[in-house]
Amino acid sequence: MKAVIERMPNIVPRKNADGVVYAYKVTIYLGRDDRNRKIRKYTTIPRPSGLTPKREEREVMRLAEEWERSERESFYDEKKRSEAEAAKSKGKTTLIDFIDNHWMKKHVNDGKHTPSTIAFYANMSAAIKSYFAAYKPDILLKDVSKEDVLDYLLYLRTEAKQVNGNPYGATTIQHRFSTLRNILEYAVYIDYIKEDPCKKIKPSDRPRRESREVDFLTEEEAIRFMSCLESPEEVAYWDGSLYSYLFWKALVNTLIVTGLRRGELVGLQWRDLDKKNSLLHVSRNVTLNTAHRGDTDPAKKIHIGEVKGKTVRKVPISKYLLDLLLEYKEEQAERYGSPMPQDAFIFCRTDNIYLPIYPTGPTQLLHKFIDRHGLQNVSPHDLRHTAASLAIQSGANVKEIQKLLGHKDPSTTIKFYTGISEHAQRQTIEGIESILRKNSKDTESKNSPET
Repeated sequence: MKAVIERMPNIVPRKNADGVVYAYKVTIYLGRDDRNRKIRKYTTIPRPSGLTPKREEREVMRLAEEWERSERESFYDEKKRSEAEAAKSKGKTTLIDFIDNHWMKKHVNDGKHTPSTIAFYANMSAAIKSYFAAYKPDILLKDVSKEDVLDYLLYLRTEAKQVNGNPYGATTIQHRFSTLRNILEYAVYIDYIKEDPCKKIKPSDRPRRESREVDFLTEEEAIRFMSCLESPEEVAYWDGSLYSYLFWKALVNTLIVTGLRRGELVGLQWRDLDKKNSLLHVSRNVTLNTAHRGDTDPAKKIHIGEVKGKTVRKVPISKYLLDLLLEYKEEQAERYGSPMPQDAFIFCRTDNIYLPIYPTGPTQLLHKFIDRHGLQNVSPHDLRHTAASLAIQSGANVKEIQKLLGHKDPSTTIKFYTGISEHAQRQTIEGIESILRKNSKDTESKNSPET
């Protein structure tokens, strides 16, 4: 008999110390469990005695297949009973129970969300549960209807109040609605309900967040901004400070030239600087861990999210910015008494080069800088918008801006085009006009009679 019979069930001979077969181990595969792990069953068949090798092989196979049929019948009977019980249980699940024991546990806390996202969903779902506990405490998940969703939206718009007694803003209402929709979409995904009632709400009845006009520095404002950054007064301000002037200059230039988000900026390590190709590899994002807001350990107060694989963004940088970063790196090496290791953060804490500054740090430093020089009030995100605006004015198209800023949806990028300056719009119109006129002149030239 062969060592392994290459068919199901899988049969492997067992041998004693003398190499004599005394039994056969049988393995069958029944599918996968809820965690996608393979389900296997095993048994041992004693070696039949007094048979020729061929007869022995057939007998072992017969016994194995007979055992397999019995196991499969038992397995599928149990599976049917389990599915029937689960279906009955699904039908009795309340909305509040589903939020706590399914959506939060298996979807929100699935290891893919940042602590700040988990805290956001916990806050939003707590408000949703509070409403339904007060108005419809026993409502089953399967019974949540379009009318129930509309009633909740009406409550948010007319009755719900903030702690200070003011009504909720449009953005908060939109967040509550989108969270409820996320809950019900997940219920559809795991087959607890057949349809999400939020999808039946007309677009005109759905809440919309308050649209904020994209803020950025105009070309003139950006020039003044950079002039103040490089002024003798600004250099003198950082003399003797916890952080150096080069730290601040490198930070602002990286923000305004690359358009990085502040979490991406503080998440940069020296390994992310590609000197040969003048690139920054954006491979992580730093956020505040709201679950440890009051903790004294800086490492616990932040969450560093790593970006894996093809989603790592490569951002080109100018020779000026590259030289500035390398100059700042040399200053760091002098300060800490050794060359900066690759896994040290570029914008690190002064007491630990392996920890980044808090993502709120650039915002606080920027506001103080603005106050010192009487500049227009902008945030790090507004400098990101400024990078996009200046890129547009320099001739970049939507696809190029989308790649630079790391937008997944090009419609997000297109918003920047609606806010560019009148001068830039006029240049665009003149550019279109010149192309049209050129084509027109070429046509006229071709159609004109030879002289």
